[in-house]
Amino acid sequence: MQLPTPPPAPADTATLDTVVATGPTLEDARAIGNALLDEAFWLAIADKAWGVFLTIALALLAIAIVKRIKKRWIASVQSDTTTDKRRQRVLTTADLLGSVARYVIWTVAALAVLPIVGVDIRGLLAGAGIAGLAIGFGAQTLVKDVISGFFLLFDDTLGNGDLIRFGQDVGTVEYVGLRMIKVRKFDGELLMIPAGELRTFGNKSIGFARVIVEVGLSYEADIDDTLAALEAVAAEWAETEHARAVMLEEAPQVQALTVLGDSAVTARIVVQVKPGEQFPAERDLRRLVKKRFDERGVEIPFPRRTVYVKSLADDAEAGGPDDVLGAAAGS
Repeated sequence: MQLPTPPPAPADTATLDTVVATGPTLEDARAIGNALLDEAFWLAIADKAWGVFLTIALALLAIAIVKRIKKRWIASVQSDTTTDKRRQRVLTTADLLGSVARYVIWTVAALAVLPIVGVDIRGLLAGAGIAGLAIGFGAQTLVKDVISGFFLLFDDTLGNGDLIRFGQDVGTVEYVGLRMIKVRKFDGELLMIPAGELRTFGNKSIGFARVIVEVGLSYEADIDDTLAALEAVAAEWAETEHARAVMLEEAPQVQALTVLGDSAVTARIVVQVKPGEQFPAERDLRRLVKKRFDERGVEIPFPRRTVYVKSLADDAEAGGPDDVLGAAAGS
Protein backbone atom coordinates (compact mmCIF):
# COMPACT_ATOMS: atom_id res chain seq x y z
CA MET A 1 0.00 0.00 0.00
CA GLN A 2 1.45 3.32 -1.02
CA LEU A 3 1.35 6.07 1.60
CA PRO A 4 -0.15 9.39 0.49
CA THR A 5 2.31 12.15 -0.24
CA PRO A 6 2.16 14.86 2.45
CA PRO A 7 1.15 18.29 1.21
CA PRO A 8 4.00 20.82 0.70
CA ALA A 9 4.78 23.09 3.66
CA PRO A 10 3.74 26.72 3.31
CA ALA A 11 6.44 29.06 2.06
CA ASP A 12 6.44 31.15 5.24
CA THR A 13 7.16 28.08 7.41
CA ALA A 14 9.86 26.57 5.22
CA THR A 15 13.11 26.27 7.05
CA LEU A 16 16.48 27.39 5.75
CA ASP A 17 17.65 23.80 5.62
CA THR A 18 14.75 22.83 3.35
CA VAL A 19 15.39 25.73 1.00
CA VAL A 20 19.10 24.91 0.85
CA ALA A 21 18.44 21.19 0.28
CA THR A 22 15.71 21.44 -2.32
CA GLY A 23 16.29 24.92 -3.68
CA PRO A 24 13.65 27.66 -3.88
CA THR A 25 10.31 26.41 -5.16
CA LEU A 26 7.70 28.26 -7.11
CA GLU A 27 5.67 28.72 -3.93
CA ASP A 28 8.69 30.33 -2.20
CA ALA A 29 9.13 32.77 -5.07
CA ARG A 30 5.42 33.62 -5.00
CA ALA A 31 5.55 34.21 -1.22
CA ILE A 32 8.56 36.52 -1.56
CA GLY A 33 6.92 38.38 -4.42
CA ASN A 34 3.70 38.81 -2.44
CA ALA A 35 5.70 40.12 0.55
CA LEU A 36 7.53 42.64 -1.63
CA LEU A 37 4.25 43.79 -3.13
CA ASP A 38 2.57 44.01 0.26
CA GLU A 39 2.04 47.64 1.27
CA ALA A 40 2.11 46.79 4.98
CA PHE A 41 5.64 45.36 4.58
CA TRP A 42 7.00 48.57 3.11
CA LEU A 43 5.13 50.68 5.65
CA ALA A 44 6.79 48.69 8.44
CA ILE A 45 10.23 49.16 6.84
CA ALA A 46 9.59 52.87 6.38
CA ASP A 47 8.42 53.22 9.97
CA LYS A 48 11.61 51.56 11.29
CA ALA A 49 13.83 53.60 8.95
CA TRP A 50 12.10 56.79 10.08
CA GLY A 51 12.62 55.85 13.72
CA VAL A 52 16.33 55.16 13.15
CA PHE A 53 16.78 58.36 11.16
CA LEU A 54 14.96 60.45 13.77
CA THR A 55 17.04 58.96 16.60
CA ILE A 56 20.34 59.65 14.83
CA ALA A 57 19.19 63.16 13.89
CA LEU A 58 18.31 63.92 17.52
CA ALA A 59 21.69 62.57 18.65
CA LEU A 60 23.53 64.79 16.15
CA LEU A 61 21.42 67.77 17.21
CA ALA A 62 22.24 67.15 20.88
CA ILE A 63 25.98 66.92 20.09
CA ALA A 64 25.78 70.15 18.04
CA ILE A 65 24.10 71.92 20.98
CA VAL A 66 26.83 70.70 23.35
CA LYS A 67 29.53 71.91 20.94
CA ARG A 68 27.88 75.33 20.68
CA ILE A 69 27.70 75.64 24.47
CA LYS A 70 31.32 74.53 24.71
CA LYS A 71 32.49 77.14 22.14
CA ARG A 72 30.62 79.96 23.87
CA TRP A 73 32.00 78.92 27.24
CA ILE A 74 35.58 78.85 25.90
CA ALA A 75 35.11 82.18 24.09
CA SER A 76 34.16 83.83 27.40
CA VAL A 77 37.68 83.24 28.79
CA GLN A 78 39.82 83.68 25.67
CA SER A 79 40.82 87.19 26.73
CA ASP A 80 42.24 85.92 30.04
CA THR A 81 45.92 85.05 30.40
CA THR A 82 47.03 81.47 29.82
CA THR A 83 47.98 81.08 33.49
CA ASP A 84 44.62 82.32 34.82
CA LYS A 85 43.09 79.52 36.88
CA ARG A 86 39.53 80.37 35.79
CA ARG A 87 40.55 80.05 32.14
CA GLN A 88 42.32 76.77 32.81
CA ARG A 89 39.30 75.33 34.63
CA VAL A 90 36.94 76.35 31.83
CA LEU A 91 39.15 74.86 29.08
CA THR A 92 39.65 71.64 31.01
CA THR A 93 35.97 71.24 31.96
CA ALA A 94 34.80 72.12 28.46
CA ASP A 95 36.94 69.39 26.92
CA LEU A 96 35.69 66.90 29.47
CA LEU A 97 32.07 67.94 28.88
CA GLY A 98 32.43 67.44 25.13
CA SER A 99 33.96 63.97 25.51
CA VAL A 100 31.44 62.74 28.08
CA ALA A 101 28.51 64.15 26.10
CA ARG A 102 29.54 62.28 22.95
CA TYR A 103 29.87 58.96 24.79
CA VAL A 104 26.55 59.35 26.61
CA ILE A 105 24.54 60.60 23.62
CA TRP A 106 25.73 57.89 21.22
CA THR A 107 25.22 55.17 23.84
CA VAL A 108 21.64 56.30 24.46
CA ALA A 109 21.04 56.56 20.71
CA ALA A 110 22.29 53.01 20.15
CA LEU A 111 20.04 51.67 22.93
CA ALA A 112 17.11 53.48 21.32
CA VAL A 113 17.82 52.21 17.78
CA LEU A 114 18.20 48.51 18.69
CA PRO A 115 14.53 47.97 19.73
CA ILE A 116 13.39 49.80 16.60
CA VAL A 117 15.16 47.30 14.35
CA GLY A 118 13.82 44.39 16.37
CA VAL A 119 16.70 43.61 18.74
CA ASP A 120 15.74 42.73 22.30
CA ILE A 121 18.09 44.82 24.46
CA ARG A 122 17.10 43.08 27.71
CA GLY A 123 19.28 40.14 26.86
CA LEU A 124 22.06 42.47 25.77
CA LEU A 125 21.87 44.40 29.03
CA ALA A 126 21.98 41.21 31.07
CA GLY A 127 24.96 39.97 29.08
CA ALA A 128 26.61 43.36 29.32
CA GLY A 129 26.40 43.21 33.12
CA ILE A 130 28.22 39.86 33.20
CA ALA A 131 30.72 40.98 30.57
CA GLY A 132 31.30 44.24 32.45
CA LEU A 133 32.14 42.31 35.60
CA ALA A 134 34.65 40.17 33.71
CA ILE A 135 36.16 43.17 31.92
CA GLY A 136 36.42 45.07 35.19
CA PHE A 137 38.85 42.51 36.59
CA GLY A 138 41.03 42.85 33.50
CA ALA A 139 40.79 46.65 33.27
CA GLN A 140 42.07 47.63 36.69
CA THR A 141 44.67 49.95 35.16
CA LEU A 142 42.02 51.73 33.12
CA VAL A 143 39.82 52.16 36.20
CA LYS A 144 42.80 53.54 38.14
CA ASP A 145 43.51 56.04 35.36
CA VAL A 146 39.89 57.21 35.29
CA ILE A 147 39.70 57.66 39.06
CA SER A 148 43.03 59.50 39.12
CA GLY A 149 41.91 61.77 36.29
CA PHE A 150 38.69 62.55 38.15
CA PHE A 151 40.56 63.75 41.23
CA LEU A 152 43.11 65.68 39.15
CA LEU A 153 40.26 67.58 37.53
CA PHE A 154 38.26 68.38 40.62
CA ASP A 155 41.18 68.99 43.01
CA ASP A 156 42.23 71.81 40.66
CA THR A 157 45.88 70.73 40.73
CA LEU A 158 46.24 70.65 36.96
CA GLY A 159 44.74 72.55 34.06
CA ASN A 160 45.21 73.41 30.41
CA GLY A 161 48.11 75.81 29.97
CA ASP A 162 49.97 74.75 33.12
CA LEU A 163 53.73 74.29 32.84
CA ILE A 164 54.58 71.05 34.63
CA ARG A 165 57.57 68.82 35.28
CA PHE A 166 57.03 65.07 35.02
CA GLY A 167 60.18 63.11 35.79
CA GLN A 168 62.90 64.64 33.62
CA ASP A 169 60.43 66.18 31.17
CA VAL A 170 59.01 69.70 31.28
CA GLY A 171 56.10 70.82 29.12
CA THR A 172 52.79 72.65 28.83
CA VAL A 173 49.52 70.83 29.48
CA GLU A 174 47.34 70.82 26.36
CA TYR A 175 44.60 68.40 27.40
CA VAL A 176 43.34 66.97 30.68
CA GLY A 177 40.90 64.07 30.46
CA LEU A 178 39.62 61.40 32.77
CA ARG A 179 42.11 58.89 31.38
CA MET A 180 44.86 60.75 29.53
CA ILE A 181 46.95 63.89 30.07
CA LYS A 182 48.64 65.45 27.02
CA VAL A 183 51.79 67.53 27.65
CA ARG A 184 53.65 69.43 24.92
CA LYS A 185 57.41 69.72 25.43
CA PHE A 186 59.37 72.77 24.26
CA ASP A 187 60.80 70.88 21.27
CA GLY A 188 57.26 70.03 20.10
CA GLU A 189 57.08 66.45 21.34
CA LEU A 190 53.64 65.56 22.71
CA LEU A 191 53.71 63.32 25.78
CA MET A 192 50.73 61.03 26.39
CA ILE A 193 50.62 60.40 30.15
CA PRO A 194 47.99 58.08 31.68
CA ALA A 195 46.38 59.88 34.60
CA GLY A 196 47.19 57.00 36.94
CA GLU A 197 50.93 57.49 36.34
CA LEU A 198 50.85 61.20 37.17
CA ARG A 199 51.42 60.59 40.87
CA THR A 200 54.33 63.00 41.49
CA PHE A 201 54.74 66.07 39.32
CA GLY A 202 55.71 69.71 39.66
CA ASN A 203 53.38 72.53 38.60
CA LYS A 204 55.21 75.75 37.70
CA SER A 205 51.98 77.70 37.16
CA ILE A 206 50.60 77.88 40.70
CA GLY A 207 51.18 80.80 43.05
CA PHE A 208 54.39 82.42 41.86
CA ALA A 209 57.61 81.76 39.96
CA ARG A 210 61.08 82.93 40.85
CA VAL A 211 63.51 84.58 38.45
CA ILE A 212 67.05 83.34 39.10
CA VAL A 213 69.88 84.95 37.11
CA GLU A 214 73.38 83.82 38.06
CA VAL A 215 76.31 86.05 37.08
CA GLY A 216 79.93 84.95 37.21
CA LEU A 217 82.35 87.60 38.53
CA SER A 218 86.08 87.57 37.97
CA TYR A 219 88.37 86.82 40.92
CA GLU A 220 90.53 89.76 39.88
CA ALA A 221 87.66 92.27 39.92
CA ASP A 222 86.75 94.45 42.88
CA ILE A 223 83.83 92.55 44.36
CA ASP A 224 82.23 95.55 46.08
CA ASP A 225 82.23 97.65 42.91
CA THR A 226 81.00 94.73 40.82
CA LEU A 227 78.13 93.94 43.20
CA ALA A 228 77.18 97.62 43.24
CA ALA A 229 77.01 97.53 39.43
CA LEU A 230 74.87 94.40 39.58
CA GLU A 231 72.45 96.01 42.04
CA ALA A 232 72.17 99.05 39.76
CA VAL A 233 71.30 96.78 36.84
CA ALA A 234 68.65 94.96 38.92
CA ALA A 235 67.13 98.27 40.00
CA GLU A 236 67.09 99.53 36.41
CA TRP A 237 65.32 96.38 35.21
CA ALA A 238 62.73 96.70 38.01
CA GLU A 239 61.72 100.12 36.63
CA THR A 240 60.87 98.77 33.18
CA GLU A 241 57.24 98.45 32.15
CA HIS A 242 57.40 94.68 31.76
CA ALA A 243 59.01 94.21 35.17
CA ARG A 244 56.38 96.31 36.94
CA ALA A 245 53.65 94.24 35.27
CA VAL A 246 55.00 90.84 36.33
CA MET A 247 56.85 91.41 39.63
CA LEU A 248 55.26 90.19 42.87
CA GLU A 249 57.95 91.76 45.07
CA GLU A 250 58.95 95.39 45.49
CA ALA A 251 62.48 94.94 44.15
CA PRO A 252 64.89 92.21 43.04
CA GLN A 253 67.47 90.92 45.50
CA VAL A 254 71.17 90.60 44.67
CA GLN A 255 72.55 87.60 46.55
CA ALA A 256 76.32 87.89 46.63
CA LEU A 257 78.92 85.17 46.23
CA THR A 258 76.79 82.06 46.28
CA VAL A 259 79.52 79.94 44.68
CA LEU A 260 83.34 80.12 44.68
CA GLY A 261 84.03 78.41 41.39
CA ASP A 262 87.16 77.41 39.50
CA SER A 263 87.31 80.51 37.30
CA ALA A 264 84.70 82.84 38.80
CA VAL A 265 82.72 83.73 41.88
CA THR A 266 78.96 83.67 41.40
CA ALA A 267 76.36 86.20 42.43
CA ARG A 268 72.71 86.01 41.51
CA ILE A 269 69.61 88.15 41.12
CA VAL A 270 66.32 86.72 42.39
CA VAL A 271 62.78 88.09 42.34
CA GLN A 272 59.26 86.64 42.47
CA VAL A 273 57.11 87.09 39.36
CA LYS A 274 53.81 85.82 38.04
CA PRO A 275 53.82 82.16 36.91
CA GLY A 276 54.98 81.77 33.32
CA GLU A 277 56.74 85.16 33.26
CA GLN A 278 60.05 83.96 34.72
CA PHE A 279 61.59 82.98 31.38
CA PRO A 280 61.23 86.32 29.51
CA ALA A 281 62.23 88.14 32.71
CA GLU A 282 65.43 86.09 32.99
CA ARG A 283 66.30 86.78 29.35
CA ASP A 284 65.75 90.54 29.81
CA LEU A 285 67.87 90.59 32.95
CA ARG A 286 70.78 88.71 31.37
CA ARG A 287 70.74 91.01 28.35
CA LEU A 288 70.74 94.11 30.56
CA VAL A 289 73.55 92.75 32.75
CA LYS A 290 75.75 92.09 29.71
CA LYS A 291 75.01 95.50 28.21
CA ARG A 292 75.69 97.51 31.39
CA PHE A 293 78.77 95.51 32.33
CA ASP A 294 80.24 96.17 28.89
CA GLU A 295 79.56 99.89 29.31
CA ARG A 296 81.21 99.93 32.77
CA GLY A 297 84.13 97.78 31.69
CA VAL A 298 83.23 95.01 34.12
CA GLU A 299 84.70 91.72 32.96
CA ILE A 300 82.43 88.69 32.87
CA PRO A 301 84.88 85.77 33.00
CA PHE A 302 84.67 82.90 30.59
CA PRO A 303 85.54 79.29 31.49
CA ARG A 304 89.30 78.87 31.55
CA ARG A 305 92.03 76.62 32.90
CA THR A 306 95.32 77.84 34.36
CA VAL A 307 98.28 75.45 34.03
CA TYR A 308 101.54 75.80 35.99
CA VAL A 309 104.54 74.10 34.31
CA LYS A 310 107.83 73.32 36.07
CA SER A 311 110.86 72.73 33.84
CA LEU A 312 113.38 69.88 34.26
CA ALA A 313 116.28 72.32 34.63
CA ASP A 314 114.65 74.21 37.46
CA ASP A 315 113.72 70.97 39.18
CA ALA A 316 117.32 69.63 38.90
CA GLU A 317 118.77 72.82 40.36
CA ALA A 318 116.31 72.65 43.25
CA GLY A 319 117.21 69.02 43.90
CA GLY A 320 113.63 67.91 43.62
CA PRO A 321 112.15 64.89 41.87
CA ASP A 322 113.10 64.22 38.27
CA ASP A 323 109.64 64.04 36.86
CA VAL A 324 107.77 67.13 35.73
CA LEU A 325 104.39 67.74 37.35
CA GLY A 326 101.83 70.17 36.07
CA ALA A 327 99.28 71.63 38.45
CA ALA A 328 96.02 72.64 36.86
CA ALA A 329 93.24 74.71 38.35
CA GLY A 330 89.96 76.06 36.94
CA SER A 331 87.75 74.77 34.22
